[in-house]
Amino acid sequence: MRTYPPGFATVLHFALAGLLASGLLLVPGALQMRLEWNLPWALGDGARVWVAATHAACFFTLLALLGAVWTVHMRAGWLRRENRLSGAALLAAFGVLAVSGLGLYYAGGETLPRWSVIAHLLAGSAVPALYVAHRLGARAAAARAWPERVRNQSAAARASTARIAPSASHTVSTRS
Repeated sequence: MRTYPPGFATVLHFALAGLLASGLLLVPGALQMRLEWNLPWALGDGARVWVAATHAACFFTLLALLGAVWTVHMRAGWLRRENRLSGAALLAAFGVLAVSGLGLYYAGGETLPRWSVIAHLLAGSAVPALYVAHRLGARAAAARAWPERVRNQSAAARASTARIAPSASHTVSTRS
């Protein structure tokens, strides 16, 4: 993530942590309201509104960050054929979370809200494991791309083997 501004990864991780923490706090209330389970603990009405607002704010922050990740990180990784499976699974889980989250708020009837909460809880519980798997896959890809002997070289030695742009005489001219 070297192509992003300083602090991008920190904001991304705070948004993910905020989503996870607020989501865990909202689980008992969602189970009580949508699945009609009797649970011993749930947030009160006032606290639930603020936690839900925090959850939504973290989601919208993450959605904006995912747009930035899409333009650079995902496209480059797809072209390099790295971490495609874990990245696609992570992106699919976020898609299920977005659609089922809308279903939680706006779905009418009896069955659709129930399926929405089930899908939202399953996808939300899968995201941390998918994210860890994606990060571990990134480390493995980096180790394959930069073996130990290359990582331990000095910066000057690495620069001498780096790809360089072709000289001007080898470029294609667009002038007629």
